[in-house]
Amino acid sequence: MRTQNEPDPRAAFFNARAVNWEANCYPPPVRERLPSLVASFHLPPGATVLDMGTGPGTLVPYLRKALGPSGRVFPFDLSLEMLRQVRSKLGPADPPPVLATAMRLPFRDESFDAVVCFAAFPHFEDKGRALSEMARVAKPGATVIISHLLSRAELLAHHGTHSAVAGDALPEETDMRQLFLLAGLPDPAIIDAPGHYHAVCRKPAGTPGGRA
Repeated sequence: MRTQNEPDPRAAFFNARAVNWEANCYPPPVRERLPSLVASFHLPPGATVLDMGTGPGTLVPYLRKALGPSGRVFPFDLSLEMLRQVRSKLGPADPPPVLATAMRLPFRDESFDAVVCFAAFPHFEDKGRALSEMARVAKPGATVIISHLLSRAELLAHHGTHSAVAGDALPEETDMRQLFLLAGLPDPAIIDAPGHYHAVCRKPAGTPGGRA
């Protein structure tokens, strides 16, 4: 376990790969799947959305299109170099990307109409706290979404090829359901199939924002 002052080795891993991340991980056949993925989130036009662990902002253009001109996307990530890639995808009126850890989000309670975590959740060091933070900043009735273009098993095999993230995995379904429950998000809908992982739950009214 790292001490509080030790840097997360994942930050160095992503910093070193930021410039070429999209070219390597999202070639055209993969990128073609992104519009339908974002459509499956059913985000309301004009919503305020947290793009949690945005990486180079891969989903930002698709989120902005889905939300329309009155919507707002707040991207954040652990990697400074990834955030440099995000800036080119933002318009002049968009909020700037935020450097932060998923375990301590610099946003007020009940700030977002949806919290989207795409291709990032396995990399959060304390997944329970990260999900509780996602619940905390979500408004009552907001959707909290964890999504990937690979199944849990496919992700585990993919991450295993890189030592810095070899242990970064999605929890098994029973454990994921328990994490959602502890965060005040009961009964998530979970799909784990080849080429797709999706866990989503709507935050109930009156939820106090996850565990302390």
